[in-house]
Amino acid sequence: MHEPDTRHRSGSLLWRLVRVAVQVFYRVERVGPPLPDGALLLVANHPNTLLDPSLVQTTAGRPIRFLAKSTLFHGQLLSPIVRRSGAIPVYRKIDPGVDTSRNVEMFAAVQQALAEGHAICLFPEGVSHDSGRLEPLRSGAARMVLTSCAAGHPVTIVPIGLNFDRLPLFRSRVTVVFGQPFDGADLVEAFRNRPQDGARALTDRITDRLRRLLIEADPRADLPLVARIDRLYAAARGVSRDPAERVRRRQLIANGIERLRASDSAQYDAILDDLKVYDDQLKAFGLREGDLDRRMPSGLVVRFLLLEGIRAVVLAPLALLGVLCFAPPYWTTWAFSRRAPDLQSRATWQVVGGVLIYGTWTAVLATTAGLWLGTSIGVVMAVVLPILAFVGLAAFEREASVLKLVRAFLASRQTPLRARARLKRQRAAIATVLDRVREWLDTEA
Repeated sequence: MHEPDTRHRSGSLLWRLVRVAVQVFYRVERVGPPLPDGALLLVANHPNTLLDPSLVQTTAGRPIRFLAKSTLFHGQLLSPIVRRSGAIPVYRKIDPGVDTSRNVEMFAAVQQALAEGHAICLFPEGVSHDSGRLEPLRSGAARMVLTSCAAGHPVTIVPIGLNFDRLPLFRSRVTVVFGQPFDGADLVEAFRNRPQDGARALTDRITDRLRRLLIEADPRADLPLVARIDRLYAAARGVSRDPAERVRRRQLIANGIERLRASDSAQYDAILDDLKVYDDQLKAFGLREGDLDRRMPSGLVVRFLLLEGIRAVVLAPLALLGVLCFAPPYWTTWAFSRRAPDLQSRATWQVVGGVLIYGTWTAVLATTAGLWLGTSIGVVMAVVLPILAFVGLAAFEREASVLKLVRAFLASRQTPLRARARLKRQRAAIATVLDRVREWLDTEA
């Protein structure tokens, strides 16, 4: 009777640590309604190997059990963590030496969990990938839902879109979009009579609902362009900065880029040329997009700098101390992550490697201090160093933001008013072209 409780406590502690690691690595934004109670099947895209479950659990608001490939349960560095997390093993054909007949056990475990009202999450693309697009979905999720419904245990489906600004970059943004819940109750009878047709119909429905939550663009080429156009358009039109609105804008931009490139390459190239000229002129004046619209009276800037100067007396030394203490593990982690086999694994390597490397570095520093200065000092160092890492990161980001504002003020002061006005006109002209292209594409559609 005691083992399940121990596992539950260790699993809860594990997910707390995972949340901390994910929120340190990424700037996580959640969009969408809270998860309902009762039996749920969460379905998400899969661009980021082991960090995708961590992001879902971090933002879900209730305990989630995941389906994970069976090879993660044994002989891997993270196998003890995977087993303790409550995950259910999936036996995939593409994994060597795996007995796929054991998927009967997987389906039975899922049906029992759903009957008990648990929330299960799986990634129906089947594999992680870095295509930037939703790959064809397997029918397993649909079959799980319909089998449970046919047995008298209704299941609600919740799609989740994981949208990364820059997939493997430390402190980059990820927007986790939770879609509206839906179900497949109307397909249960069809599933009883023709299981394949019923499962395919629900899989198509899941695909459609999931695609509505994603910014589909190549992460190396198109996604940076989508983000750049969005920043320009948002500044020119003064649109909402709400994460949900930003995702919707970028979906339209990504779709527009793909369609315009295919149907009118000359127009597409002309927009890119205009954007390049505009960016080159911004760079020539040392400006960034937001600098054109900032109004920073000298008096307000002086008061801001005085206040930030007082704060910097405390924050700057903390930021500098954090950099000096943790520069070696930072660069070691970065170098380690570059050995990842693919883009979608790199962030996972950074997080897992970072936990191990930073942990080892902290232990080395604390042990060294203990040997040189006494055991009590070593214990204090073991407690203080992790706190310094978090506080130092926050202080560094704060001071970096202040320096960006100072740079923006100086650049704005040095840019002639006529040049600023000309740049604003160029930006407005590009935004107008984008509006016209959108109207044209809507008409073509």
